[in-house]
Amino acid sequence: MTARIELNGVKKRFGSRQVLDGLSVSVMPGESLVIIGGSGTGKSVTLKCILGLIPIDAGSIRVDGEEVAGLKGAALDAHRTRFGMLFQGGALFDSLPVWRNISFALAGSAADRKAAAIDNLARVGLGPEVADLKPAELSGGMQKRVALARAIAARPPIIFFDEPTAGLDPITAAVINKLIRTLVTDLKITALTITHDMASVRLIADRVAMLHAGKIIWNGPLASLDGCDNAHVRQFITGSTEGPITMPGIRQ
Repeated sequence: MTARIELNGVKKRFGSRQVLDGLSVSVMPGESLVIIGGSGTGKSVTLKCILGLIPIDAGSIRVDGEEVAGLKGAALDAHRTRFGMLFQGGALFDSLPVWRNISFALAGSAADRKAAAIDNLARVGLGPEVADLKPAELSGGMQKRVALARAIAARPPIIFFDEPTAGLDPITAAVINKLIRTLVTDLKITALTITHDMASVRLIADRVAMLHAGKIIWNGPLASLDGCDNAHVRQFITGSTEGPITMPGIRQ
């Protein structure tokens, strides 16, 4: 089976800083892969490279077997239609009602787009009364649900989740994580998530990969995570201050 997303030997440097240094990882169709790693390790850069927002310096990025690194113009625009995105901050348009936020990228009449928005609100556990509200009238958890409804609205085959529970309380975060897992399963979506939150990892992932020093240093099924003997992974998932991962300016 061809991987839905495959990165091989991807490198990206910003000035003197080598952010990605031969990153290789793949995501199979219908799989939920979660990439973990410390702040500044290149997780968000990886997503931006796949989307063509940042050019890579070396390596290969394939989506459904097609090389996509270096695409431009109409080809790049077509490439991006394969993806939905749940941004870390939600990134809703404050001036638009909820239904227009959700249906922003959809075609059709206003009535059809509003109906589609209401259908997608139902999928994330929100009623039709939310459709005409503005984002500022919603709680943080409801805003995240609306952003998730927008991500799935066009039924993209692939969705990226960027720190999906950032800024949420633990109970709301658990609700969002379970909702993501349900949608990924029900809609047969290929999901790539980046997060620091181990609770999210355990609820969302089929497989987990750890990014460190610009490379994937461990990659395996969720069931193998707790028994992993990689010292970097062990330190990260336990939150220990002792181990090979060091933080600048912090004595261990």
